[in-house]
Amino acid sequence: MKLSYSLSGALIGATIVMMQPQVGLASLSPVQISETAKEYTVLIDGDGIGSGIIIERQGNNYFVLTNRHVVDEDGRYEIQTKDGSRHPVYYSKELPGFDLAVVQFSSNKNYSIAKLGNSNQLREGMKVYVIGWATIPGVSEPSYQFTTGNLRSLLKNPDQGYSLVYNNEAIPGMSGGPVINENGLVVGINGRADLREDNTRTVLRQGIPINIYKASKKDFRVPVAARPKPPTTTRGTSIKPPTPIKTPPTSTPTPIKKPPVVATAPSNPSKKMNPDRLLSVGGARARKKDYQGALIAYNRVLRIKPNHPDAYFRRGVLYYNLRKYQDAYNDFNKVVRLNPSSAVAYMNRGLTQDLMQRNKEAVRDYSKAIRLKPGYAAAYLNRGAVKNELKDYQGALTDLNKAISLRKNYGLGYLNRGDAYIGLRNYQKAIADLNLAISFKPDNALAYSLRGLAYRRLGQYQRAILDYDLAIRFQPNYASAYFGRAFARRRTKDDKGALEDYSKVISISPKFAEAYYNRGLIYRDFGNKQKALTDFRKAATLYKQQGKSRYYQDAVKRIQQLQGSPIRKSNNYI
Repeated sequence: MKLSYSLSGALIGATIVMMQPQVGLASLSPVQISETAKEYTVLIDGDGIGSGIIIERQGNNYFVLTNRHVVDEDGRYEIQTKDGSRHPVYYSKELPGFDLAVVQFSSNKNYSIAKLGNSNQLREGMKVYVIGWATIPGVSEPSYQFTTGNLRSLLKNPDQGYSLVYNNEAIPGMSGGPVINENGLVVGINGRADLREDNTRTVLRQGIPINIYKASKKDFRVPVAARPKPPTTTRGTSIKPPTPIKTPPTSTPTPIKKPPVVATAPSNPSKKMNPDRLLSVGGARARKKDYQGALIAYNRVLRIKPNHPDAYFRRGVLYYNLRKYQDAYNDFNKVVRLNPSSAVAYMNRGLTQDLMQRNKEAVRDYSKAIRLKPGYAAAYLNRGAVKNELKDYQGALTDLNKAISLRKNYGLGYLNRGDAYIGLRNYQKAIADLNLAISFKPDNALAYSLRGLAYRRLGQYQRAILDYDLAIRFQPNYASAYFGRAFARRRTKDDKGALEDYSKVISISPKFAEAYYNRGLIYRDFGNKQKALTDFRKAATLYKQQGKSRYYQDAVKRIQQLQGSPIRKSNNYI
C-alpha cells in the first residue's frame, strides 16, 4: 500500500507564540528565525500570487512590502496572515524603477511587524535565510517554506534593484518574501531566479536590498491606471472613486468600504511580457483551477526564457494536479538538469516516479534529495512509503523513524510507520501508531482502514468492522475499506453483509479481481452456481490481464470444480 506524500509545510492558521528577535549582534538559531518570520510573512493571493512582509502598522491599517510583479495584474487580491485570516487589499503603490510594491490591509488583530536590518552591512559569504509561501505537489494550499543559503554576490549595476545574489533554494511563490540575516533582521526582498549559463548551470536567487525601501518610502506611487479619475454620473447620481492611500500615513486613515480591488495596469506594453509577472499570474490562475490559463502563462515564460527553472517547476506542479504524471516528470526532470543541487526538484521528480510505479527510480530520487538536504523529513517519509511498497519493511521503518524524529507530530509519519509495522506483523505497534495518526487527523479514512487491517490480523473482527465503518463514513467510495469489512464480516458469519460489501467494491472498482473471486465463493456457498461461475470467470480474466498467474490458476480451478464436482464450502479467501 503506497501512502507517499509530497512536501508538507506548516499548517496554515497554526498560531505560534514567541519572542521577537532583539536588535543587536546576537545570532539566532534557524528555528528561532523561522518561527519569528512566520509571524510577519504573509501569503498574497488573487490575480497574482506571492509572499509579502508586514513592515508597518498605523491604527488598524497594516502595510505589506512585496514585489511589484506579485500584484501587477489588474484584479482583486487578499492577504492571508499567519492565523489563516484573509484580508482584502484595496490599493498598491509601487516604486518606479524597482520591483517593489506596498499593499495595505485593515484588521483590529495584532500582527507582528518585521524588524528591518541594514543591507549595507551585507558581505559575500554571509549566511542568509529566504522565507515565503509556495505551492507544491501533494499540498492543496500554499505552504510556509524556510530555506538556508549564503550570499554569493553583490551586484553594482542591478536590474530593478536586484543586487543581492544568493544560493538559497527559493520555490516559486516565495517572491516578495523576506531575506533575513543571522540576527533575524530583514535585509532584502526575494524575487527572482538567475540561471548561470556556465558548466555548473547553477540556479541562483536574487533579492532587492531592504535599504532601497527604507530610503525611498516617500517615493512610492499609485500606478497610473489606479489614480482617481474625474467623477462620472450614472442616471444622475455622482460617483466618486475612493481616495488612494498613502504609505505610510501620518495618521490613521478611515477604513475603505469600497469593494477590494488593486488596479495596477501596466504603464508600458513591455510589462505584459515580464517573466516574473507571468509566473505570478500563472500561479494565481492555477490556484483558481484555471489550469489552461496557467499553462498559457507558463508557456509564455518559456518562450521568453527557454531555461527558466521556476516556469518548469510551476508547470510540473500544474501537470501533477492534472494527474499528468509523465508530463510533470518531464518538467521536474528539466529543473533537475538546470539546477542539480535542488533537493526540492529531486523530491518532486521522485514523487512523479512514485506515482507511475517506478519505485526503484523514486527511491533514488528521494535518496538524492536527502543527500542534498539531510533534514528533509518529507523525503524520508516518501522513501519509507515506497520501501513499504517494495516490502522492505525494515528499511521503511528506519526512514519513517527518521521522518518522525525530524518533524514533531508528523501524522503521515505515524500512518506510514503503522503500515510498516503491519508488514512486519507487529500489529500492536501498528495500532499504537495508527491511533496517533488518527489523533492528528480524526477523519483519516486510510488510518482507520489500516487499523482495521491490524485488528483483522489479530483476529479481532468486530473491532476491525468498527474501523472499516469509520473509514467508509469519512470516504464513502473507499473500495479497500469495503473489501476489508467484507473479509471481517465473512469471518463473523455475516455472509449477506460480506456479499453486499464485495458488490460495492466492484461498483467502485470494476477491475478489483479479488472482489469477484471472494463474491464467487459466497455465491458458491449460497448454492448459486451460475453467479459463482460468472464471478470466477471475471476474476480469472482480470488475474490473467494483471499477470497474477497463481491467482489465475486458482480461479480456473474453482471454475472446473463447479462445472464437474459437487459444491463444497471453503474458507479460502483472498
